Amino acid sequence: MASQTAGTSQQMAGKSDSQGLISRVKSLLVRAWRERWPDIQWGIHFKRLVHTSNSEAGARECAEILLQEALVGTHPNSLILSYLKHATFSKLLPVSATFQYITNYDDFSKPHCLLALVDLAQHLSTYMGFSYGSEGGLALCHTLQSLVYWLLKVMLRSAQQFLESEQTEHQNLLHSGALALQAMAQSQTIASLLYIARAENSEVYNNMEQTELNMRGTLSQIPQDSISAELRHDVSNLDILKNVKQMAVTPDAVLDVSSMPICSTIVTMVMQEAILNPTSDIQPFVDQLFIIEKLVKCKRSYLFCEVLRGCFIGLVDLKPGESQEQFRMCAFTYLKVPQILQKIQQQSPSRDFVSDLEAGFERLLHSTSMLDLADSRHNCDLLGFLLGECTKLNLLSAAQQKSITAKRVSDMDRPRPTDQQQANQPCASLILRAEPTVSSILKMPFQTLDADYSKNQEAQLGVLQHMLKSFELIMAAAAATGKLQTFCFKLIKFNELAKQSPGPEGGKGSTTRALLFDISFLMLCHITQLYGSELITSNMECINTFFVQWVLRCLPEDGKYKSVDISMSSDSSKVDFLLNALTSGSDYTQGSPKWHEICNNMPYAIQEVLFAWEHGSLSSDSIKMILNYVKNRMLSLPVCVVAWMCSYINMLSDDARTKPLSMLQQLIQPLSGDNLPSYYAERSQLMQSVVHKMIQDILPPAQRRPNPQYVPANSLPADVMATTLKAVFTQGWLDMDNLHCLEALLNLCGSDWFADRQVQHMLESHRVEEMHVNLGLAAAITHMDLEHIALSVLLHTLPNLLLSADSHAMLTDPRGYTLAKFSVMTVTAAQAARSVQKESRRGRKRSRNEFDLDDFDDFDSRHLQTKRAKMEPQITLDSEGFNFDFLNVKEDTDAAPVIDTKDPLNKALINLFRLMNAIVHDGEISPKTSFVIGFIDEAVKCGPHARYILQFMPSNMLSQILKCIPGVFENEKVLQICDLTNTTGRKIATKVVCQSARFERD
Repeated sequence: MASQTAGTSQQMAGKSDSQGLISRVKSLLVRAWRERWPDIQWGIHFKRLVHTSNSEAGARECAEILLQEALVGTHPNSLILSYLKHATFSKLLPVSATFQYITNYDDFSKPHCLLALVDLAQHLSTYMGFSYGSEGGLALCHTLQSLVYWLLKVMLRSAQQFLESEQTEHQNLLHSGALALQAMAQSQTIASLLYIARAENSEVYNNMEQTELNMRGTLSQIPQDSISAELRHDVSNLDILKNVKQMAVTPDAVLDVSSMPICSTIVTMVMQEAILNPTSDIQPFVDQLFIIEKLVKCKRSYLFCEVLRGCFIGLVDLKPGESQEQFRMCAFTYLKVPQILQKIQQQSPSRDFVSDLEAGFERLLHSTSMLDLADSRHNCDLLGFLLGECTKLNLLSAAQQKSITAKRVSDMDRPRPTDQQQANQPCASLILRAEPTVSSILKMPFQTLDADYSKNQEAQLGVLQHMLKSFELIMAAAAATGKLQTFCFKLIKFNELAKQSPGPEGGKGSTTRALLFDISFLMLCHITQLYGSELITSNMECINTFFVQWVLRCLPEDGKYKSVDISMSSDSSKVDFLLNALTSGSDYTQGSPKWHEICNNMPYAIQEVLFAWEHGSLSSDSIKMILNYVKNRMLSLPVCVVAWMCSYINMLSDDARTKPLSMLQQLIQPLSGDNLPSYYAERSQLMQSVVHKMIQDILPPAQRRPNPQYVPANSLPADVMATTLKAVFTQGWLDMDNLHCLEALLNLCGSDWFADRQVQHMLESHRVEEMHVNLGLAAAITHMDLEHIALSVLLHTLPNLLLSADSHAMLTDPRGYTLAKFSVMTVTAAQAARSVQKESRRGRKRSRNEFDLDDFDDFDSRHLQTKRAKMEPQITLDSEGFNFDFLNVKEDTDAAPVIDTKDPLNKALINLFRLMNAIVHDGEISPKTSFVIGFIDEAVKCGPHARYILQFMPSNMLSQILKCIPGVFENEKVLQICDLTNTTGRKIATKVVCQSARFERD
């Protein structure tokens, strides 16, 4: 009750002060008018009154009093108006109060008073200094919007009255309003504040547009000879609202590729997608293409051309004997690219897709030498095959296909390949034939598995045996069409049913079931090694099957061997049975054998044989006979034994490896002779491929198969990285060898090391053009492991550079801006990739999303504080008080931002902005400050994706930047940086625009 009484007393006291000020101002005004005081004398006395009363409400009412007194008669009092103008320019009166009274004046019976108000509004709006504080920020925007609206209404009413009476006063008023709006239109500050007001209240802006349209319509009804040509020109060329619209500028490209012969970013991404991600869904790749298209601001036809160019460069780069890469590249080009183009067509239905694709093909035809070389390497018309696939999917019409083909024939520098049957079929032709084979395999035999397995064994065995002849092709086609995972699940189910007999079986039935189990096991092993275990472990229905469990516990992957201790448990009775069969030569397949149990226990039986050999109980000849017996019929058994033996040998010292290695060499050698089981050669070839991938790291170097060693053991990874990136940046695109080398370096040294070296070599050039090429390649290379490299750039590379005292050369422009472009492109691509469910890529480390992030903030804070204390003690984040609370700074009218602060990418950006904010508040202008400005500037160029990055910028950061370097961001850029969809963003934008107003040059 007491507080209410005190508040009422304060209100009454304030009202009393306001009334006292008004009465004294009126008395002073009468005296000044009588004595004809000049403006300065009036201002001195008026200032004393205002400062003595200290009443803001009274000061606002004074503006209304002065205007009322000035507009009493039919003609304005020029002396009182001069007093008002002087008080407003001296900031004794708030300009918003003056504007508010002007916009409320609607007495159109006094054209001379209106004319005086229009002139006053023009002077106040164009010559005053804009101040954010006392005007209330957004109130100033509303006032200016109301003033422009009032001027348009005055012009409309004047035009209407002139049309009726053709009085000179109305003509003068119309002209004066046009001049006032033209003068306001020349001010970027006013246009910016009006743009903010438009975001605040779009309804008023729509009314302004309608009023302007009505005014122009009324003007067109006035006869030509009734008004001067100058007036008609001034009114017709009003551009105040046009200037407001133009504040929403279209951002420039982050990476300008207009002067580059090829877009190295897209070409490299195509190469990586084809070789490293053969089983990935096409949607993530399509999304990344859309991101690159927006970042480089290229036409859709250019995008299509570069995707096609990447395919043909990859086909040219293939080397003889690289069947896997050849199959993958051809499968991507002829099976996946048409799907990608079709997906783009579906997601951009409003575009003229067919014309853009045709233009893309025609643009590709300019690269005649590349197309000729590709045709020569593959001895076929590669472009013709691709055009045919596009036509089948209705991406191109038959007439367009014919037109492009005719242009290609006329541009050829060598004879066209013939269509005659050749000894070696082109890979493109084989891939296109393999695709329907995959579909038929998935449809026909496996449908009967759920019905009656025992009645279809012969047919199923025939299908698997036929597949052995072209298994590599079938895998590549299945991977490119997204059917490989389904194919694997069918094989796993097949293998699971064949592991044991559902009932009594005869000798032929047992042999057929054994072959079914053996072939399906070998096929699954080969697929798992080539495409990763994630392909088979992602289906929970198959997770408990024998093969999946065997892979998880036993199969080595990427040179990493499983622990012997976690292998499948053995059954002592089964081990004894197998051991007796091996040493006596008896048949262990009698009596409907359970092949999964034999696979589980055979390694332990071989272990006992090894121990016996080491203790002298068995001779070398006996060992040879036993191992030949193991691989006599079932080649899945040697695979199981080799997997266990690799893990076992990996635990031994060099001295103890002699006999196990000897057994291993003997075990992997194929048998020869005439009495071998059916399809033994094909199964043996598949087995050889599987086991040699297992033992590569176990055998001594002299005994290993010739295999490309992308990171030699006697070379430092840093030297290999430097040589590789230098070669890549020099040639302007990424070839196969360098692609595998970079992948090996990433897997070997991790993303932090990789990101550091990549940035270092990207910025080594001294020419801007070369640096842009390096940037495009580096941005594409990050897609090898986009999530981890993006986090490494934000959490490791950039903080190290910003906190280092020796990094000025790396951050000085143009290197600093190039680094900012690279960072923004990487973050934008990573953010877009998060929203899509992507398959795991081979060689990828465990995702940071899987780590425990509870202590992430504490660790990161301690880490940065330690570095700051050592390197730059003048930067103190703690003294600035920056924490995650700044994300919740909002007005009452704004909804709380929905930000997942546990997301690694979000947290990395938050920490980076905290560090950059500390650099800005440090007060020292340095290349680090330039990098911060470049980072924000490049983020704005990302268009719709810019809001994701800039939402983490602290609210006081932009204002501080402009205090340090005035005018570094133009008003158009400020409006893009701030989020005008909420009140907080509009207030920040208004503050910064007003802060920069004094630097504006009209």
